[in-house]
Amino acid sequence: MLDKNLIDSFNYGRTSACGVYAISLATKFRPYYALWRLFPEEQPLFVRTLSVTYHTAVERAIFMLQNCNVALICSDNSEFESCYGRSDDIIPFGKYRGKRLAEIYYVDPSYILWLANRFKPDSDRFDKLISLARLFSRVHFELTVHKNKISSVSHFVGEKGEKLKGLLLKVINVKIQVDNYKPDFYVDQNILAGDRDGNRFVFLIKAGGRSLSPNELSCYSRAILIGENIHILSAKVMSHYESRGVRYTRLGYVKLEK
Repeated sequence: MLDKNLIDSFNYGRTSACGVYAISLATKFRPYYALWRLFPEEQPLFVRTLSVTYHTAVERAIFMLQNCNVALICSDNSEFESCYGRSDDIIPFGKYRGKRLAEIYYVDPSYILWLANRFKPDSDRFDKLISLARLFSRVHFELTVHKNKISSVSHFVGEKGEKLKGLLLKVINVKIQVDNYKPDFYVDQNILAGDRDGNRFVFLIKAGGRSLSPNELSCYSRAILIGENIHILSAKVMSHYESRGVRYTRLGYVKLEK
């Protein structure tokens, strides 16, 4: 009941006019919950697996869809059985040859956007593949378009002073700021990021060198981009705080994978 109320609350103000997102229920033979996009007059589009437990699957789906105005439902897995054996979504060329579009979208969405909008085949045999890539490009837009509303599924991570290792995060926002304790322009990056469970982290990436102005990074700094997936090798939990119902974990001594 709690998860149903969570989905009902999430759907408030959202629409199903252009289809919905659906969580497929786990079965004995497919012991995981997965996220699908249901477009009118189209086959269900597999987006990604979520979890082997229902509650975590719901939380992850809501976190992924927090910027999206499309409603979310749960659906029996029998609706999707015919889609598991499809082969028209497999790339037959290039660096991702033999991979499915959903697999590629998970690691490299820019490739799917290229396939949808810029790929120019010399025959019509790739029409179905391009059509599916364009559906994924719609999913990408729905998942990444900015909204002010933030879904509060975040929890505090670790204890103050604890060292965390191997964090895989997606960058949600980046703000540059000048280090006022230094005489020249040393421009740092203040990062807001989230993990796949919906937990929020904030941390500072210090300037790699002096900048020529307070509005630009040093050429020695690694620019962190919104939407980028980053791997934190290690970090220390500095504090926890809550703002507008969302819990944040503040990190320090952050070491990024190069």
